[in-house]
Amino acid sequence: MSNPKQLIFPFQINQKASFENFFCLPDNHYLLTRLSDFVSSNDAHELIISGEKGAGKSFLIQAICNELGSKGKKFGFIPMNKAINMGIEIFQDLASLDVVCVDDLQLILANGDWEKALFNLINECQQSSCSLILSLGDTKPLEEVTQLPDLLSRIKRMEFMTLRAVQNEQLKQALNFVSVQLDINIEAAELDFLLKYQTREFSLLVENLLLLDQQAASLKRRITIPLIKETLKL
Repeated sequence: MSNPKQLIFPFQINQKASFENFFCLPDNHYLLTRLSDFVSSNDAHELIISGEKGAGKSFLIQAICNELGSKGKKFGFIPMNKAINMGIEIFQDLASLDVVCVDDLQLILANGDWEKALFNLINECQQSSCSLILSLGDTKPLEEVTQLPDLLSRIKRMEFMTLRAVQNEQLKQALNFVSVQLDINIEAAELDFLLKYQTREFSLLVENLLLLDQQAASLKRRITIPLIKETLKL
């Protein structure tokens, strides 16, 4: 590939995603330290970040991409919830980059064509010393969802790290952290309302918080309970 930068940003990356803006539970400290070391390393790695839905894997993958970009490394970000509609060609020539990040690996397992394409990508990355980071959100055993035995073997050789999700009792603290880090002006009463009447899934709560911030800015209003009701259709 003559110009790999053409493949670096086929998908939009959240520019606010960073290790600094990631609410890190004590159980995730080692994971974050490991990822920080990886970003600074010039060695090739194969990592899988696993965790339940809403744990923040997509945010963390995008944070990794932003950290890599700040260090001048060439990377590819492939969110499978969007890329799966584009065809397996999206995996071609990626191994010429420094790092390839594939989000939501579970979406392409049990799909023969995608599994073969991923198997080839893994082999190409190994040959070219390109690092590979995958996120996996399915709780089913890999043996139950992977059709290609050789792919299963390759995946199981990778380093697995588990991202622990924010629990109910930690949601308010986590949202407070995010609002401060992202300079979102929201009062305690509005946060309590959001937690009471909205999803308890942390990643979706953060998305809603960002949406409310954008809406408040466009309307030149504060984030109030009426604005929350209006924006989120409550």
